[in-house]
Amino acid sequence: MKKENLGLIPVRTTVWMDVVYVNLSGTAKEFDTAIRPLTERWSEFMGQPIFHGGPDSSFKLELNCNWKLAVENYCESYHLPWVHPALNRYSRLQDHYEILDTDGNFSGQGTTVYDPKLDDSGRTFSTFDGLSDHWNTGAEYISLFPNTLLGIHKDHYYAIRIEPLGPNRTREHVEIYYTDADMVTDDWADLRAINTEMWKTVFLEDVFAVEGMQKGRSAPGFDGGAFSPIMDRPTQMFHEWVGGQYRAA
Repeated sequence: MKKENLGLIPVRTTVWMDVVYVNLSGTAKEFDTAIRPLTERWSEFMGQPIFHGGPDSSFKLELNCNWKLAVENYCESYHLPWVHPALNRYSRLQDHYEILDTDGNFSGQGTTVYDPKLDDSGRTFSTFDGLSDHWNTGAEYISLFPNTLLGIHKDHYYAIRIEPLGPNRTREHVEIYYTDADMVTDDWADLRAINTEMWKTVFLEDVFAVEGMQKGRSAPGFDGGAFSPIMDRPTQMFHEWVGGQYRAA
């Protein structure tokens, strides 16, 4: 069988941080150009190996909301005090900062107090090599438009693919990675499971919020809402990106 006889057409694809990116139209910027602001921001992590944690580091969540609301929720940290009370006890709203891409292709938030204590054993995952002091307690959470959510820490990284299933149905695919091959062996299975469960708990806490947002958007009295000039700019950037895509189409 010759490929020229299959009726298939070439599609632009690339793999970055173990996520496959596809450009069906063929009209997008070169990926290396488009992703450069983020690779420069996360330059200390670039080129370092990552290892998927295996079945215990992979899960899916089903949401009764539009996919854009799942992304919007990830952009900001305003919801921490009432949606994530346990997380907010050590990573408070005031410990976060905004992340805004100058080209408008991603936005998000960062924290300055990342300090994982997963159990009482005192064990910690290996960290990425050669990180600056910022990452001792720093972590960042990026919404890469349109539908990829990323989290980077000194000791692990995760990627979430947002899959639209309909106007009011969304599936989140969560994959967690570690910094060296030892961290994905059976010796660390218990700590990986705790880490996975911790993130699953955090993400499940968001479900009622985004599903409530879906109901609110459907209410006849909804007027479009308003943005705050403080800590709401990442969400506004995502809205501007979506609006730009609609106008271009």
